[in-house]
Amino acid sequence: MANRTNQDDVAQPRNVYLYLLVSQVALTVFYPLIGDAVRLTIVLEIFLIVALVGGVLPSITNRGRLMVTAGLAVLFLLTRWSGLVLGIDGLTLLSSALAIAFFGYVAVVLMRHIFIDSQQVDTDLIYGAISVYLLIGVSFGFAYVFLAALAPGSFTGIEAQIADPREVIHAFNYFSFVTLTTLGYGDITPQTYQAGVLAYLEAIIGQVYLTVLVARLVAMHIAQKQT
Repeated sequence: MANRTNQDDVAQPRNVYLYLLVSQVALTVFYPLIGDAVRLTIVLEIFLIVALVGGVLPSITNRGRLMVTAGLAVLFLLTRWSGLVLGIDGLTLLSSALAIAFFGYVAVVLMRHIFIDSQQVDTDLIYGAISVYLLIGVSFGFAYVFLAALAPGSFTGIEAQIADPREVIHAFNYFSFVTLTTLGYGDITPQTYQAGVLAYLEAIIGQVYLTVLVARLVAMHIAQKQT
């Protein structure tokens, strides 16, 4: 592997990708499990903060990437909280766009590590690979939130999934992962061309990612065996 030449690069702390994976699981699994039992908005915000911190950590090795991820995370929280307090639709749209940018950017950073920088298969790489899959689902979840706020009526069935309008993220994350895994239950359905394109684009990306990931991991494992 080539030596680093960027003076902004620093050594990566241990278990960064494990922390990221745990934070994503907390947002996508643990929160939905306790959401019905704990009707407190602050609970969701805590899980969001944990997920954002987990997303920032992989960029700590590079000052430029760290500034981008930390900046997007802070702007997302500020616009989201302002939107909740003030009830301004424009802030909801902006916070959703910032969330898409944040989680999407973190996913791209990890994919570069997996498919370009990494030379061997280890537990850290596996954690990162799983995290990317979850990040894709969360990114599209916020994309659906953005589209629904921009064009009401883009989806049907979503009202039955939302006990509190402020928990719309959970409902669209559910739809996102159902789409990403191509389960297609049909309880929430796209009703506009734009919503349909977004849904099948996510399904394609999810399947292509898994296919390419498996091929990459197998190739790296074979290369390790030959050395």
